[in-house]
Amino acid sequence: MKKYLLFPVFFLVFAGANAQFLKKLKQKAEQAVTKKVEKAFENKNSGDIQVDNTNDKAAATEEKASTGTNNLKVYSKFDFVPGSTILYFDNFEKDNIGETPLGWITSNSAEVVTIDGLEGNWLKMSSTSAQHITRNKKQSWGNNFTIEFDLLIVKNNYDPRIDINLINTGGNMVTDENILRNDKKPAINFSAIVGGDNKSRASLYAFDKKLSDVMVESLPYGNAVPVHVSMSVQGKRFRMWWNDRKLYDLAAVSEEYVPNQLQFAFGSVGGSEFYISNLRVAKDIPDTRAKFEEGKLISNLLFYTGTAKLKPESMGALLDVSKILKEATTPVKIVGHTDSNGDDAANLKLSQQRADAVREILMSQYNIDENKLTTEGQGESQPIADNTSYEGKAQNRRVEFIFKPGADKYIPPAGTSKSSISTNKPKAASPALSSSGAATVALQSKILTINLPYAQFMKTGESSYTFIASIEEGNSKENYVKIELRSINLSFKPEIFNFEENNRKNPLYGTKKFAEIRKTEAILHYGAAQKPYIYQFSPVVANGHMATFYTESLSQKLPPASPNCKFVIEKVEDGKASGYFISGIVVEGLKPITKGDGMQQTFTTGFSGEMKFTFNNVPVY
Repeated sequence: MKKYLLFPVFFLVFAGANAQFLKKLKQKAEQAVTKKVEKAFENKNSGDIQVDNTNDKAAATEEKASTGTNNLKVYSKFDFVPGSTILYFDNFEKDNIGETPLGWITSNSAEVVTIDGLEGNWLKMSSTSAQHITRNKKQSWGNNFTIEFDLLIVKNNYDPRIDINLINTGGNMVTDENILRNDKKPAINFSAIVGGDNKSRASLYAFDKKLSDVMVESLPYGNAVPVHVSMSVQGKRFRMWWNDRKLYDLAAVSEEYVPNQLQFAFGSVGGSEFYISNLRVAKDIPDTRAKFEEGKLISNLLFYTGTAKLKPESMGALLDVSKILKEATTPVKIVGHTDSNGDDAANLKLSQQRADAVREILMSQYNIDENKLTTEGQGESQPIADNTSYEGKAQNRRVEFIFKPGADKYIPPAGTSKSSISTNKPKAASPALSSSGAATVALQSKILTINLPYAQFMKTGESSYTFIASIEEGNSKENYVKIELRSINLSFKPEIFNFEENNRKNPLYGTKKFAEIRKTEAILHYGAAQKPYIYQFSPVVANGHMATFYTESLSQKLPPASPNCKFVIEKVEDGKASGYFISGIVVEGLKPITKGDGMQQTFTTGFSGEMKFTFNNVPVY
């Protein structure tokens, strides 16, 4: 009997040894794969990160799959729901490789690159003593908005360090490079030293107030796999997700200084590389139940380019919809839509495939009865925004849920036309689609009559506000007006603001506070040439070269300030203000005239009569 047991015993010993050998072999193989993936991101050619051979590409793909980042089941409890109206979208698809994107604000350098194994263009941000601010043009996002972006972190020498900031630009336009010098603390500051699972330090601040500081936070990342960062602001409430993991849900936002720009900041340590793409800011976080009662919900679900494969970060929106669908007693139609890029027939097919994909996920992941769901594809035939802007295209790439047959109707929005549907080239936003809605600002004078359709009041201090109006949204270089006001009220309400010269005539000036126009600036072109131009407003209404108002001893002989020059807020209703502004006009760029019998001064400015503004329904932020 013993001799018959000898072979099984020998087999078990051999099998055990063989298993140990295979285990070690597997570990070495995995180490080699990891090393190849990391090495791939160290090889650079003309600004592009590239993988040298197909084995490395396969390794990167396996690494991506092993993280579970694209596994929809991992995201099945993800509850981030993006806003429904896109304010800013940026994937750098039209920017030149190797160059800084036009309009991107940086204190150091940034360049557009492609990354082998990842779709689309990416922005590589200088990560040593650098600030980067997006090219968002919306002066306000309101107090109900979401932010999303993909962030690729590549570790070289040290654990990656990054600050992600939501900032309030104060009285500056969101496109003004001067916000790099803003010494005010961010409205929200997320600061992280990223060390992987349970080895990261993450801190959250609101201005100077520390809200959280965790030394053993879990912030997983991979050199070949982007992290999807999501943030949501609803009034004071702030939430943030790192991939599918919710990091914060707390009251953190000051309702007086609501963020209106996104900033990435890096200290002096360096040692890592950071790439971003697919930035999206959207307002109007949907109330799904209210939309259900209305009969229609528009959802900007994200798919991989040219496919019906849903991105996992869209699972939060589907989770939200699934809760309502379980209560639905009548069939619900899922309708897919695309932008105008590509062939009409291909877009129609793709929109149908995406609607079908959403239906399949709702059935398989959330157990929605298949008999409740029907699908339809509309392709590019029903745009709800202008297809000539990046934001408009992103808005048109959508999936609609029709809960009631009566809500299944398409009404083209103002500003869209057949030409706007078929044109791919971005252009300046139309005033009809202004974020300020029905706001109007009309300027009238003998040298210039003009409308500035983009306008707002911004709270910039304890009792201070800045009025900004422009022809082109976000343009702080030309054809804009900026007026800084100091109020004596605790809240924004009807009030009369005088220039300092007129306030000084009051005997109580210096003892009592007065509402005042603190500073004005403008660049308004009124002729065929770039110069002269209106650059300031004054309580003095006069005409003539500034040199004519100075003696040879450089004594100033200006006319008295006009009591009619004032900024008047007549009405504030539903967060919008109406009123008027009267002032003298100061122009720059006149022929130089030098005066002075001792010291000399050259004048290029002058007065050019009176200007009157009238403004209506200008939003107050």
